Amino acid sequence: MSKQFKKQKKSRNIILPLKIFMPAALITLTLSGITFAFHEGGAGYCEGCHVIQSQNNQIQDIEESTDIGITNVMLKGSDPSSTCLRCHAEDGKFYNVLSGDGSMYTPGGDFYWLKKTFIWNADGKFSQSSGASHGHNILAADYGLNEDSTSYDASIGLDSYAPLGCTSCHDPHQKTGNPRNIGGISAFGSYGDSSPNGDYRMLGGIGYTGGTNGNTFKYPAPIAVMNSYNWVETDSNHTAYGSGMSEWCGNCHNNFLNNGNKHMAENRAKISSVIVLNYNSYKKTGDTTGNQVTAYLALVPFELGTTNKFLLNPSSISGPDPSGKSNVMCLTCHRAHASAFKHIGRWDFNTTFIADSHPKPGDDGVTGNDVLNSYYGRNMVAEFGIYQRQLCNKCHSLD
Repeated sequence: MSKQFKKQKKSRNIILPLKIFMPAALITLTLSGITFAFHEGGAGYCEGCHVIQSQNNQIQDIEESTDIGITNVMLKGSDPSSTCLRCHAEDGKFYNVLSGDGSMYTPGGDFYWLKKTFIWNADGKFSQSSGASHGHNILAADYGLNEDSTSYDASIGLDSYAPLGCTSCHDPHQKTGNPRNIGGISAFGSYGDSSPNGDYRMLGGIGYTGGTNGNTFKYPAPIAVMNSYNWVETDSNHTAYGSGMSEWCGNCHNNFLNNGNKHMAENRAKISSVIVLNYNSYKKTGDTTGNQVTAYLALVPFELGTTNKFLLNPSSISGPDPSGKSNVMCLTCHRAHASAFKHIGRWDFNTTFIADSHPKPGDDGVTGNDVLNSYYGRNMVAEFGIYQRQLCNKCHSLD
């Protein structure tokens, strides 16, 4: 389709709830007569998410003003997240973030765990790990995902509270990034290509309002890089974090930054020389024979402490170097989407030994390969031993 943007007179036929998902600029990008496919160069493939009817059967430009030519714009899902999951819950796709069995080992985690509650009896007392505690509870009605059923807890430090969705964090049109950039999703900063523009994973930048009920982002998207077509997280294939992850989380979790009552996790939370030595030498409980060259553990990632994404290598297996630039971040211990454990932990924070993590064989609610999938296919007993203690010890060596 050639580039034919045409302004029409004002229309009021846009459905108001779509404002959350459709911040004003919905743009069809063309170059030399070629229309870019979905996620290639911004919002170039409107029909991927929207059912669009336009005057004269042409897609019209939606300007920043109210001069809107489209007469009927609707999402293909019943809500923004359901629309995202039409692709991102496809079986067998590397970009699936909602599997049917917890088998998608993406860096952010599998939303499958939101549907899983585990109950067990310990010393005559019943305990549980509820699905609501396993992640960010996105509202995606078409996929059976509901907003958090628990009461709002101010201790999580939210600036404001509203039902969460994919667009609470991800800017679908990259309005706060570089929406007119041509050159693929890699131009959005996800894969360390030659483009200096764009935001990692299309995360909202400064000024983004998302679906958080009026909360406006104060911090930019983080600097990070991931491999293009393989999102299975391993020690040698993982997100390489540069800087700004915790600050970005602080757009909503506002009281987690600069708070002396919590574990520091931000750009200024530099890893000391002692912690660097601990991380690099620690292999498992009872074994501190490791070295910096092969020390990286995907279950305990860190930020390299750089704003230059070209210094990031998602295949690196090296631990932090002694320069003192690396730092702890929120995702050192937590996942962004969901995990099998409470508080979206990368491991079970509530047990002494990793082998006793829940889900555990025999727990009510465990099905299929839940136990193996909870640790991303790692047999933790075989790899670390039955007496492996909390992975906090990768840094603190207190076991």
